[in-house]
Amino acid sequence: MSCLKNKYFLFFLSVFVYLNLFPTNTAAQSYGLVVSSHEAVAENRTCLDLTSSGPICFDKNLDLDFDLGFIPNQSIYFGYVFRMVNDKNQNIDFIYNQRENKFQIIFGESFTDINFSPDSTYIQNNWIHLKFSIDESNRISCFYENKKWQSKPLPLQSKCIKLIFGVVNDGDFISRDTPPMKLRNIRLQLNGQQKYFWPLNESSGNTATDSIQHKIAKVSNANWISPRHANWTFVSKTIINGDPSVAFNQEKEQLYIISSDSLYTMSARDSRLTSVPLSQQHTNLFSGNQSVVNPFTGALYNFYVDQKAVLEYNFTTRSWDNDFRRTGVTEYWHANKFFTKNNQLYIIGGYGQLRYKNTVFKYDLITKTWDTLQPQGEFFFPRYLAGLGATSSGDSAYIIGGFGSREGSQMLSPKYLYDLLLFDVRKNSFKKIYSLEKPEKGFVFVNSLIIDKENKNYYGLIFPNDRFNSKLQLIKGSLEKPSYQLMGQELPYSFLDIKSYADLFYCRRNQLLYAVTLYTSDQNTTEVAIYSINFPPNEFIPAIKTPEPVVKNSNKGLYIIAGILLALIAAYFFFRKRNKLSKQDALLPVNPGKTTELVVPATTILQTQENKATAINEAKEEIAPGKSKLILFGSFEVITADGTNISKQFTPLLKEMFLLILIDSLRHNKGVSSEKLNETLWHDKDPKDAKNNRSVNLVKLKNILDKLGDCSINRETGSWKFEYNSEQVYIDFAEYLKVFAEGNKKETHSNQNADKLLSIVKNGAFLQQTHYNWLDTFNAEISNFIIEYLVKYSESLNQQADAEKLNDIANAIFSFDELNEYALRLKCKTLINLGRHTLAKSTFDKFTAKYKEIYGEDFDKSYQLFIE
Repeated sequence: MSCLKNKYFLFFLSVFVYLNLFPTNTAAQSYGLVVSSHEAVAENRTCLDLTSSGPICFDKNLDLDFDLGFIPNQSIYFGYVFRMVNDKNQNIDFIYNQRENKFQIIFGESFTDINFSPDSTYIQNNWIHLKFSIDESNRISCFYENKKWQSKPLPLQSKCIKLIFGVVNDGDFISRDTPPMKLRNIRLQLNGQQKYFWPLNESSGNTATDSIQHKIAKVSNANWISPRHANWTFVSKTIINGDPSVAFNQEKEQLYIISSDSLYTMSARDSRLTSVPLSQQHTNLFSGNQSVVNPFTGALYNFYVDQKAVLEYNFTTRSWDNDFRRTGVTEYWHANKFFTKNNQLYIIGGYGQLRYKNTVFKYDLITKTWDTLQPQGEFFFPRYLAGLGATSSGDSAYIIGGFGSREGSQMLSPKYLYDLLLFDVRKNSFKKIYSLEKPEKGFVFVNSLIIDKENKNYYGLIFPNDRFNSKLQLIKGSLEKPSYQLMGQELPYSFLDIKSYADLFYCRRNQLLYAVTLYTSDQNTTEVAIYSINFPPNEFIPAIKTPEPVVKNSNKGLYIIAGILLALIAAYFFFRKRNKLSKQDALLPVNPGKTTELVVPATTILQTQENKATAINEAKEEIAPGKSKLILFGSFEVITADGTNISKQFTPLLKEMFLLILIDSLRHNKGVSSEKLNETLWHDKDPKDAKNNRSVNLVKLKNILDKLGDCSINRETGSWKFEYNSEQVYIDFAEYLKVFAEGNKKETHSNQNADKLLSIVKNGAFLQQTHYNWLDTFNAEISNFIIEYLVKYSESLNQQADAEKLNDIANAIFSFDELNEYALRLKCKTLINLGRHTLAKSTFDKFTAKYKEIYGEDFDKSYQLFIE
């Protein structure tokens, strides 16, 4: 037991020492350095020189590791990640070859054997960790995702190096090409000892300091990540006549500002605000109107609750399909809204005419009808200035906070609300999850919440509504427990109740949050201001007004706290271990976190090792789940190992994309190029939009395929290729290709292959309900092969002994050619041999009726003549 305690003590002590050796204060913060690249002119590109204060020398080994990510939505990614140059002018370069989607290492003027391909979509949205080493034999090794690549020994003449990331500005190795990337946590070990660590968590300046030796690195054109995640950036401000409203397209990541004479658009790709004049003015755009984009269709709507009117915008004609009629002031200021998947718009709460609302309206876009619902469950306090965020499926919505009163009257004890509720669309009910602790100073929410269902969090903007010169503060809250934390710095917000509006939007691909504020003046002009902050935001750090005096031994309190924590942890593991030991005789150990597939009887433990292994294997065979299935013959079906049919998760676009990749991967073992995908699926879009669509849908496709087990889509040699484990996934098309390959080699056809082919095609023709132009030629090839194969095989069978199989062959041929005369003759004769004369005649009659329907003329043979 003392060994156990020592083990845990040493583990947590090592963690504690590490945190104090390398203090970064970045546990929950975003930080690093963005390297400006091809998007900037040469003199504005970023250089990180780790050796600006002197070279780094080592005798035996050098180990370098760091975190790297690419900046998304850039057109050029080629260039040097880093260059090592020794004092003998020998260079080691780590580059990214965009054309081949490979990282490569160069020594001198030659490529080494080290090259590997990352997932380009993943690296644009995530950090990856890379490690490099130079050993005593001057071999370079590279480590990525538990894989290792190693070069041959290199003729290094010196081990004193300069190490530079990004562009190189001086010396004989000037380079201006570097990928648009981000860097953090650069570590260097020399001769097996940790020497330098640059977290790159600076927020300003042109230097970076290592936390061990305090070695200074020089940064040219520094672009620090931390401020982007801590401070809101002013994006745009515009003055618009009248009462505009705002909406956001999640798929395109475009912000819309709806005005009476124009539609303003800002894309997250370039944050540039443009306007398009309406072909017909939206004259009656009243105060309190709201706009919203249906996330499931991308359609843009403008609505006015009081008139129960919803207008749709036509992007082609640049006009709204209707207009509001003249009316008074709205009674539904600051109402919340969301869409469901079945094209229904829900509008909840609001304020007007001295009353707070708890009304729930439902507008059906298909039937164009309004309903006023009577929700069940928890009582929903009448309110406005609440935050609402719907789940991605649109089947429920979270609502938090606001200002209102139980009776709905502004005169009867209005108050701040801090409850979080879940509105279930299917049950038409509210469920209270919790109430936040009442804060010292009251606050309300802007209109929208960002829901992170996977991590069970939400993001919202709060503000005090008791002053004009207010401030917006971003918070991150839990969807399960009443807690939240402040994120980022504050934003200015001019709040005058019905004269103001604010909202929050999330750009998933560009990893941004947008805050939009609107304020309408007495002159009936509205100031629209847009701000952005990088996602995820960093925690709010209050400004320090007075510097605290430096206290000697300031870490004393920290060590005391750490000691207490270590004691508590040791006690926890002591009691948990003791409880386990007391139960050990009664229970078999189970691997935590995994589903137990096999329960071994106690008697099995007494068997010999050989018998025990045999018993386990037999038990596994009996209860082992079936394979996942990809069915292409007949209807397109995708079924998981547990029997769940997930075919409906493939939208028409995902289905075509998947089939393009799957068929070419299995048929030619090559996959499909990005160019072919773009040409086939997004021929009407420009290259950048096509690339964005491709990336988004590949991620969706990979998420679906993860449910099938060991199969994936990867990019090799420039093509997207489907790969799978045939022991876990069954694909009928792959089995067909085996028969196809063998059938083209041999003149005779085996019973085994014929039976396999009949089993494959029993569901119908290849993708019989799927029609793509690119599939026609291939479909014809499959049909011709199967018909020819089965015809030849049928000729080798006995009419009497193999009658049932001949009938199956005839049915299979009909699946591919419903007017095939050979199949008709074969089926009729087989049925006659089986004594089913009436069925034979019925088959003939149906054939002739179909023949006349298609060709417009009678079949030229009588039944009697045909069967003879």
